[in-house]
Amino acid sequence: MFGDLHIHTTKSDGMHKPKEVVHMAKKVGLSVIAITDHDTLEGIDEAIDASTSLDIEIVPGIELNSYDGKQDVHILGYFIDHNNKDFLKRLVEIRNSRISRAKLMIQKLNEIGVNINYDNVLKYAKESYIGRPHIAKAIVEAGYSKSVKESFDKYIGEGQPAYIERYRLHPFESIKMIKDSGGIPVLAHPGLLKDKKIISHLIKNGLNGIEVYHSKHDEKDTEFFKDFAIENNLLITGGSDFHGIDIDGRYLLGTVKLDYKHVLKLKESIK
Repeated sequence: MFGDLHIHTTKSDGMHKPKEVVHMAKKVGLSVIAITDHDTLEGIDEAIDASTSLDIEIVPGIELNSYDGKQDVHILGYFIDHNNKDFLKRLVEIRNSRISRAKLMIQKLNEIGVNINYDNVLKYAKESYIGRPHIAKAIVEAGYSKSVKESFDKYIGEGQPAYIERYRLHPFESIKMIKDSGGIPVLAHPGLLKDKKIISHLIKNGLNGIEVYHSKHDEKDTEFFKDFAIENNLLITGGSDFHGIDIDGRYLLGTVKLDYKHVLKLKESIK
């Protein structure tokens, strides 16, 4: 039995609906998946409903976009109470900041001659989650770039003319939010961190696990973080970080298979 504990859907910046992801996961031989959309829990119930006839387990999850002042530090939350009112209220605040950011980016695009509007973007996104990939698709549709990647490179990537810094939680805050909702906080894709010194501070502030297996980790990364997890008594997780081929560039679902024993250890750690 194997799992993929890092999957995104159309509820955030993925290409496939939660129910579609469940069917796709079954086809590639997965027994358990976690829906870990960015800053939203909206896809979990749909995935659970779809899983009942397929004998596939759904782990309620989330990926909180955090920033420590120098770099993005994403925190995954597993087995959270996805109906926790305080947690949901905080996510609404984050959602509203995303909407404001999207509107500002569209305004900047208009100022440099890229004539798209908010409704163009909503064709690709729900207001519950508006991200740059959705704006990029609207740019492509309007004929100002040939691909999502080109939209980022020319207009909305960091350092480009229509880029707006987003509101981000501090990772310590993300850890606390997840724990307060009964979940298990895990550091996402640590191999992508520019400054890995932050990891020791995260552990001191309640981090319970680390994503050892990830589609962008090479063999050296995987071995390093596996040893690191054992040395620091951290739970081991893994996932493909699947969004869909249009975003990932290749089909990632099923390329990272976490041994089910690690899922059992996650469950056993729930207090």
